[in-house]
Amino acid sequence: MGYKNYSDWFGVEGFSANFSFNEKDYSILSHRRDFASLLDYDQNALVIPKQVHSKNVYYVDSPGLLEETDGVFSDKKEIVLTIQVADCIPLFLMDVKTERWGLIHSGWQGTAKNIAGEAIDQFQKSRSNPGYIKAVLGPSIGQCCFEVGREVSDQFDIAFSIPGKGNRKMVDLRGVLKSQLTEVGVSQANILIDDDCTFCQDDLYFSYRREGDKAGRMVAIAGWR
Repeated sequence: MGYKNYSDWFGVEGFSANFSFNEKDYSILSHRRDFASLLDYDQNALVIPKQVHSKNVYYVDSPGLLEETDGVFSDKKEIVLTIQVADCIPLFLMDVKTERWGLIHSGWQGTAKNIAGEAIDQFQKSRSNPGYIKAVLGPSIGQCCFEVGREVSDQFDIAFSIPGKGNRKMVDLRGVLKSQLTEVGVSQANILIDDDCTFCQDDLYFSYRREGDKAGRMVAIAGWR
């Protein structure tokens, strides 16, 4: 079973950060637990948010299901954080000094609401310095494929759009998210962007925009082992 491994980027001993391919639908809890076990995590320690495209980011200290949550962070090494995506950006965060870490689901709605900025604010309230935070933007829909009408494109600075068909725009959500992170003090040098486009690469990824309601979900998973 293949997956992306970003652990070395964070460079913190014992910490592991991974992202699945589309071999199974990880919105199914049993599949998510199997994937966790494959990666040597405790499958009974998973934090599983019920994602609603909000800007809700919460500190968690125990496993289980969370209602109306799109971002989670913790400093409890006995739990494992997860989020699911299928075009939206999975954002991995790690304060390499305090070893506080998080996972954020940032689709276009979450990005428009600046959930990344909210996450960094929550880290700071927990005594993290943004200068020590490293970030990974995992596979997501690229500007090449995210063509939207003005009702969406107008929610972002025009600098992050190029012309599409007619009056539609191609929006660079990754660029927006990176800008949001740097605006709140995360160093550009500490941000890694995975360029894989989930829409383009149908051999590796599910895509809600490509497949609609039948699309499965990939899972981002991060924790200690």
